[in-house]
Amino acid sequence: MLIPHAKSFLLAISVILTCPAVELAATRENVTRARLTAAARSGGDYLVRVQRPDGSFHYYYYAAEDRFEQRTYNIVRHAGTAISLFELYSQTRDIRYLDSAKRAVRFLETRFRSAPGRDAIYVLDFDGKAKLGANGLALVALTKLLELDPKSSARAKAQRLANLILMLQRKDGSFHTRYRLRPNDPPGIASLYYPGEAILGLARLYYVTRDKRLLAAARRGADFLIASQRAMHTLPADAWLMQALEALYNIEHEKNYAEHTLALAAAMIAGQYTDEDTEGYAGGFGPGPPRVTPAASRAEGLVAAYRIARSTGDARASSIAAALKASARFQLTQQFTSENNASARNPARAAGGFYEGSTEPWVRIDFVQHNISSLLGIAQLIADF
Repeated sequence: MLIPHAKSFLLAISVILTCPAVELAATRENVTRARLTAAARSGGDYLVRVQRPDGSFHYYYYAAEDRFEQRTYNIVRHAGTAISLFELYSQTRDIRYLDSAKRAVRFLETRFRSAPGRDAIYVLDFDGKAKLGANGLALVALTKLLELDPKSSARAKAQRLANLILMLQRKDGSFHTRYRLRPNDPPGIASLYYPGEAILGLARLYYVTRDKRLLAAARRGADFLIASQRAMHTLPADAWLMQALEALYNIEHEKNYAEHTLALAAAMIAGQYTDEDTEGYAGGFGPGPPRVTPAASRAEGLVAAYRIARSTGDARASSIAAALKASARFQLTQQFTSENNASARNPARAAGGFYEGSTEPWVRIDFVQHNISSLLGIAQLIADF
């Protein structure tokens, strides 16, 4: 994404000069559970501040100008943001995060639509498309609510979201990218992430309902993706699939799921920058200048891989732990804090937000979401490292 105009560009230069190197030096030896949890909480506080009364969020924030820009809202990222707030509440028991997550779910539900003639609902995004990933992450969000309140009315809605995903699954286990609202709608461009999000949603709902149809569909989807990815020249950075595979592995301890998760982790780590690379790059991921969202989302997958490696006694756990620590250090350099907020016109509003990269000082809700989830995951494991 290009910086909107020259004024933002000039202010972005100050971010380059004041943020990464200074913060990196300050945090290099400071990856502790308390430090990571505090950063995640600060991110949660940012989300609470930018949440609107209807439960949606100010989508983009340009800190250099203290300006929100909504553009086209993305319901997939909104659902992911709700998930991160539920996770933050689960670890902190701060009711503000739970209240915010519930408001986000209520807004999410305003995008639910019944599939004609089916006991199923799809999630309508603001671009007029009913995406597989939206149903997947909406389902994960509702299962988070059900874990806290098993008697919630969300149960029936979750089942209908799952039914739509089942409708989109082909016999070979693959998925259609989206639910076609009209017969002549194009099929849509295949997304790397949507199938993993859908499989994760099915697996999480299976934990709640023990509906074997969900488990069977999740397994078919996982088996298809594993086979297709192994045929690729290079394994993709499919962190959502890694989380889904961990959820499936925890049910039946199938070796194939563990092994593919660890293989995906190894491919991710191969693309991680080290201290020998350009200053400020260490812990981030290539190709090109490192950005915080790819680092955070990869870290979410690596957290799942580390837990599997530890539970199976796999020697690769140590390399995954090192990669997670390096990623956490990098991620901390990309958050607005009292030490690096000189470029923000309104430091109090910007505080806690994660910006995309050193040359891109704007915040988007999914930047914050992925960092909250990954830093919380790393914080839970840090005593093992």
